Amino acid sequence: MPTILNNVTAMSASRQIGVSDKGLKTAIERLTTGKRVNRASDDAAGMSAGTGFEAAARTAKESVKGFQNAYFAAQALDGYLEEATNQALRLAELEGSGNQTSAEYTAVLALASSAAVLGGSTAATDSTTALGTINTTRSALAASMATAQSQANIAGIKSENNFAQSDTIMGADIGAEMVNLTKYQILMQSGISALSNANQSSQVVLGLFR
Repeated sequence: MPTILNNVTAMSASRQIGVSDKGLKTAIERLTTGKRVNRASDDAAGMSAGTGFEAAARTAKESVKGFQNAYFAAQALDGYLEEATNQALRLAELEGSGNQTSAEYTAVLALASSAAVLGGSTAATDSTTALGTINTTRSALAASMATAQSQANIAGIKSENNFAQSDTIMGADIGAEMVNLTKYQILMQSGISALSNANQSSQVVLGLFR
């Protein structure tokens, strides 16, 4: 029996259009941002976990730079010590030829000492002591470089893993969202059509007055 108090069919169609509209907007937002979680209402627990993983990833990523800087700083010192080693070897040649009192020996000793100090070692007095202290220092630098490189690698892996975990939680499933986009577009169109039909059905009552 037709009534004029409430068009329940139209009200239901209007409500369903609202649901479809929300779903359509959510699908569009996820497709444009690439994120499944864009606000706390999407998944509060997921947002908390995802942002936590991303923060850890960013921290690890920045720490890589610090470890790399430590590596290159040690490498620079080793460069000075390489030159000191060359000069110390020349000292050994001069000592072997009995030229410890020559002007060249004095000059080479000064060069070896200067390079050694720049590299973090000690001043040279002769080829034997120079090479001993230089090699000890270079050995320590090699250990520092190996440690820094390993720490940089570990931090890089940690960063990658945390970004991956964050993406798993926060990232949108593009394929699924494309399906949702199509679904809600169809539901919106069919809902609007249904609402139009529901509103027209109330016009039947007017026919009773004719």
